[in-house]
Amino acid sequence: MLSKMRYLRFCFSAALITVFLIVPVSTTAQDLVPVSNITGSSVFVFRSASRVVRRVTPAVKPARTKAQRMESVTKIKKQYETLAKITPRRDKSKVVDPTKIPPRAERNLPPGQASILFAGVGEYYLEKGDFEQSFEFFKTAIRLDDTNTTAKSGYSEALATKGNDLLVKDQAATAKSIFLEAVKFNPKNSAAYFGLGEVYSELNETPEAIINYEKALQSDKDLTELYVPLGILYFQAGDIAKADDLLAKALMNSVGTAETQFFLGLVRTAQYRTDEALAAFQKAKELDPAYPEGFFNSGEVLVKLKRADDAIPDYQKAVELRPAYFDAWLGLAEAQYETGKYADAIASFQTASRLRNDNWQAMAGWGDAYLKTGKFNEAAAKLNLAATFLTRGKDFDKLLAADLYSKVGFAYGQQCEIDTANFRACQWGVAIKALEKAIELNGDPLDYTNLGWAYFNASRVEMNQKNIPEQQSKLALAKTALERVNSTNLVILDSAQQNLGAVLNDLGDFKGAIDVLKKVVDRHPDWMFSAYALGSAYAKVNDYGNAAKAFKTVADKGQGTYYIPALKSLGFVEIKRKNGKEVRRVIELLKKESPIDAFALEQQLKGLKL
Repeated sequence: MLSKMRYLRFCFSAALITVFLIVPVSTTAQDLVPVSNITGSSVFVFRSASRVVRRVTPAVKPARTKAQRMESVTKIKKQYETLAKITPRRDKSKVVDPTKIPPRAERNLPPGQASILFAGVGEYYLEKGDFEQSFEFFKTAIRLDDTNTTAKSGYSEALATKGNDLLVKDQAATAKSIFLEAVKFNPKNSAAYFGLGEVYSELNETPEAIINYEKALQSDKDLTELYVPLGILYFQAGDIAKADDLLAKALMNSVGTAETQFFLGLVRTAQYRTDEALAAFQKAKELDPAYPEGFFNSGEVLVKLKRADDAIPDYQKAVELRPAYFDAWLGLAEAQYETGKYADAIASFQTASRLRNDNWQAMAGWGDAYLKTGKFNEAAAKLNLAATFLTRGKDFDKLLAADLYSKVGFAYGQQCEIDTANFRACQWGVAIKALEKAIELNGDPLDYTNLGWAYFNASRVEMNQKNIPEQQSKLALAKTALERVNSTNLVILDSAQQNLGAVLNDLGDFKGAIDVLKKVVDRHPDWMFSAYALGSAYAKVNDYGNAAKAFKTVADKGQGTYYIPALKSLGFVEIKRKNGKEVRRVIELLKKESPIDAFALEQQLKGLKL
């Protein structure tokens, strides 16, 4: 999952730098194709390749279920009782049948002798499972002789046995005081200590739970059933090494339970032993096919192993087993997004958002998926909500928030082409406000680059509406934003410079455009629009030789977006240079792509008799 958005290497591709599409305006052969009419005349730069935001906070650390805790209690209790039958865990008083006690023994016999008898009766009732009766006789024995250690240890065991019986019946709160009483009378009573460990575990008092489990092991090293719950507690406390040691011991002679394999998988994940983690989660699924956490974490590891396609069935099984499993729905949506299943991702992000309707990651992923499907208004709405949810938190990550607002601006900008085609007004004002919010939060050079992109594109709307004063105003604002970009990342810097070159061309500052664009082209000879804009600027100052060189570079690449405009503009400057041979070559190339433009250029050539 991601703690900080990081800069990636940028290149001119659909994934990294997205261009705003413009409907070309027809031109005659004897003119340059205006820079403003070329598709890709400005660039928008993403921080993170515009991909969905993976969780930046981990899923809730798994806790043991009540059923798992009850299973542990039963196993530990059974192991303790089995071990005690083979090798008693304490010195016992000789069992005495209560019917064999002499009349008035407490009064007539010496206290020490009576104490031994009463302790024996306590043992009798303890063996019968009659805790209340055993308590009375052990307490009487202790009252008669406070030095009777077998009476004290017997009373302690009776208390621990009663406490563990209550634990099995899910009465931990009642059991706690009984276990605490038990260890007062026998500080080495392992049964009481593991009972306290379970009580504190259920109360989420992990440090106390660990202390008591450790005391149980110190008193009785044969209680190997303690390894699993104690190992899990160490994992939850963040002590991965101890968790590893205990869970590995638990699995030395068997495959263990689904729970054991599951937590071993979590330990291996924390140790970056990803393949071993996957094996453990797969084993957990096999041992318990109805264990949603096993399927979810298997999916998480598969994603880390770049096997998102394989992860999808695991996430789907997790949400089938637990329909309200938010983390699994979010993981499923992210895996679907990563594998290009954007429609499915949208549905899964929507479900995740319904489960937690203020979760910014789910909302951001939903918006990103809408971006991928070209639903820009919907994307903007979801991304804006994601930013709102994120910024509600204390000490929120401003870089993440800036990135969300940046995408909001991009989405509104992309919607403009659709709005224009449907005779609706573009929303560049809203886009600009979102990008200004990104700058307010972060002030990154990238954000100023994108703000310049928005102002430049907004200026062309004004140009098409022949609102020249407003066009010039927005171009001036674009220039101001782009001139503020000063970055050590040359790709970000040169993206801003390319945008600035387009702005300067529209402002009529052709010499300024040449100075800016020449540096960009020198560093990025494959950036075709920069080369085209440079050629246009050269042509505007009548430097037809350099203009022809730039246009030819673009035309020779044969890239569709720039190919025909570059050929037409090359034909224009070669006519200016009276280079008939090159004009004829351009005409032949144009005949294949744009016969009308080829015919117009041919007629002009005939008129000039070159």
